[in-house]
Amino acid sequence: MYPTPQDTTINGHLERLSRQIEKQNSFWHMFIAGVIYGIGFFVGSAIIATIAFGLFGPWFGQFAWIRSAFETGISLLR
Repeated sequence: MYPTPQDTTINGHLERLSRQIEKQNSFWHMFIAGVIYGIGFFVGSAIIATIAFGLFGPWFGQFAWIRSAFETGISLLR
């Protein structure tokens, strides 16, 4: 039995997918993806922390030890 054009097309797609999976599972591809995701996580965490401190800053400022540390920092900068 001879392969039909559909069989040839399916085999071509499977070979292409196999090569793509080999590339995606390579050490360097995973390393670069991890570095990019790590940078994104770091930047996203910094943005979320900045927003949270901006929203909850006045509430944290009501604590005496935080207010005294803040005032000490301001006096050192003058």
